[in-house]
Amino acid sequence: MKFYLEKYGCTLNQAQGEMIASSLISQGNSLVDDLNEADSVLISTCIVIDHTEKKMLKRIDEFKKMGKDVLVSGCLTHYKLPNVKNIPFEVSRGNLPLIKPNDLSVGIPIAEGCDGGCSFCISRLARGRLKSFSREEILNTIEGAVQKGAKEVRLTALDTGSYGYDIGSNLPELLKDIKNMKGDFTVRIGMMEPEHFVEIQEELLDVMKDKRFYKFLHLPFQSGDPMILKKMGRKYRIEDFVEGVKKFREKFPDSMLSTDVIVGFPYENVQSLIKTKEVILATEPEILNITKYSPRPGTVAYNWKTPPTNQTATWSQIFSELHREISERRMRRYVGREMESLVIERGKDNSFIARDEFYHPIILRDAELGQKVTVKIINSTPFYLIGENGQE
Repeated sequence: MKFYLEKYGCTLNQAQGEMIASSLISQGNSLVDDLNEADSVLISTCIVIDHTEKKMLKRIDEFKKMGKDVLVSGCLTHYKLPNVKNIPFEVSRGNLPLIKPNDLSVGIPIAEGCDGGCSFCISRLARGRLKSFSREEILNTIEGAVQKGAKEVRLTALDTGSYGYDIGSNLPELLKDIKNMKGDFTVRIGMMEPEHFVEIQEELLDVMKDKRFYKFLHLPFQSGDPMILKKMGRKYRIEDFVEGVKKFREKFPDSMLSTDVIVGFPYENVQSLIKTKEVILATEPEILNITKYSPRPGTVAYNWKTPPTNQTATWSQIFSELHREISERRMRRYVGREMESLVIERGKDNSFIARDEFYHPIILRDAELGQKVTVKIINSTPFYLIGENGQE
């Protein structure tokens, strides 16, 4: 079988799609880059919001109309769609991720499912309860990926911070094992919920001091209003989130913070939004993902009344502009500095993207993939730095 791979959604979805593709190749099938050459299509699906789910269903119909057999992985596999084959991630457990030539960054899942109780989340319903993978399995997968040329490992799960709760372990213990591995690679820790970050933060931040780990955290706080957090089913105090970020910044002053907010959640009012704005100002995230609330059938909050759409649109814009101002100011601090970086991927218009130890994206014109370079930052934008290769 010749198959074509198309990936959507979070790092977890994409990583699982790649690992299933690797499993198919090991069974004698071949991956092709041209859709027209393929007999089948493996599509890694995302259904986080209603618009995305409709996009997935439309794309699957397009493939079927082209006469392709459709293999579905990711969050849509819990639906019984006509004339498609659902492939759960379990079929690829123990296979190495798919690594193409010049593909130096690889996503490696460390757990499946989630034990959270968010009233708005469809992903937990799609993927079920937490199932942490064994440390041995994860370490073997990382070792194999590094042997195949990976220079950057992105640990991923619906909530990396909950890793190990079901098997008598935890994320810092896993990271200590990874720290002691042989090989030249750097690790980015994927998204974790604040409730678990608060529980493991001291041990986590201590192990993150090692040069093997990017000083980067993705902690979605979603709302600054305690009442809204309670309605959302979030199990942390917003004060603990802010204090946790403060400790992270104190330990790693040049660190990067990514966070998420939902705008337009039921019961939200202007005072709720002002509280969210205050948290953004207090934590100054370099990355802010803003999502307009999307009711999902089957979730607790599905039938709850939502705020006026004009309020949601206005405050989404306010948060976007605020984030741009914050990120622009924080990124500007690096102009004139020299930074050790790893050239990790190709960018647009024959450029390259490097990452420093804090995971800042640095655009270079002259570089070589996989090369460690000293770069001088000559300019900045709210979203990336622009550098010159100091070894030229």
